[in-house]
Amino acid sequence: MPRKIAVLGGGSGAHTLAADLALKGFEVNMCEAPEFKESFSTTLDQQAICLIDAWGEEKTVRLGMVTTDFESAIKGVDYIMMAIPAIGHKHFFTSIMPYLEDGQTVVVWTGNYSALLLANMLRQRGIKKDITLAEGHTLPWGCRLEAPARARIFVEATKLLLAAFPARNTGRVINDLQPIYPVVPGENVLATSLNNLNPIVHPVGAILNAGWIDTLGQDFHFYQHGTTLSIARAIKAVYAEVARVGEAIGIKLLEYPEESFWLKSTIMSVYFKAPFGKEDTVANMAEPSSMKSRFITEDVPYGLVPPARLAHKFNVDTPIIDATIRLASVINQTDYYKEGRSLEELGIADLSQEELAEVLQEGF
Repeated sequence: MPRKIAVLGGGSGAHTLAADLALKGFEVNMCEAPEFKESFSTTLDQQAICLIDAWGEEKTVRLGMVTTDFESAIKGVDYIMMAIPAIGHKHFFTSIMPYLEDGQTVVVWTGNYSALLLANMLRQRGIKKDITLAEGHTLPWGCRLEAPARARIFVEATKLLLAAFPARNTGRVINDLQPIYPVVPGENVLATSLNNLNPIVHPVGAILNAGWIDTLGQDFHFYQHGTTLSIARAIKAVYAEVARVGEAIGIKLLEYPEESFWLKSTIMSVYFKAPFGKEDTVANMAEPSSMKSRFITEDVPYGLVPPARLAHKFNVDTPIIDATIRLASVINQTDYYKEGRSLEELGIADLSQEELAEVLQEGF
């Protein structure tokens, strides 16, 4: 098991991850990018985080180090865990690459095709350190940053897909992390990314509720107000298209009971638990407040565009995904196809299905 862990990021996921790991007995360093020092100042000053668990128990935990110095944060650690928006993956990894040490493992929660991206970045720069890259299909919980240095967990995962790149290293990472979180092996790092439900549920649901989101703003509750039978049918259609993309490259998506598609929380709550009813807990989460929330700006370019590109490459028909990306681009006046993750960035643009399978298993 890892002994010392660096958590990179300064949002709700990173705060919750750092505090949770520290409470589990690990020595934890936390590092935010220097340009966000002001918004991170409370955590920097306190060197501690208050975490409220799903049962309402509140604990304040002191970390080994809270810093904006990447070199200090990752020096001598066994695991580096990134819990940051997908738009920051390149910047954070570029910042730590000069200081990576042989034997370290980098895990990204949530993956969003990051393991391939980071592996290709190392390859392009000629860095040949003995680094394992891995990603999870979602965070270990649903959480929010209630105030500076104060995070709350609402629901906890009961099943987390995790895979390493190359996949032959997945077993070792699973063995390391199973005592900490309910991780199970995914086939490879495309399986973990394709199984992320945020891009499946959020974009199409937000677009079909755009009028309400524009009108209600911060008072809009996506699951409680926005998940009707019509929206649920569209979400199920996106899920089916992503599943077809997976089948084309030998990946099977996690299965969801038919009735879960028609819940207010949709399929988002299936592999989570909450002390007093996960359905109501998820449904009562308030967001998005605008069409420029992460439901679109992250989940479309970094979550939906890659499977759309894989679909086009391997001749899979994905009309609902394509329409969702195009409508999001029109609404936000942004070309999300151009802005989103490309197969070139992932290093797999020119690979056949057989070559892709080999690279996922054995590496570049």
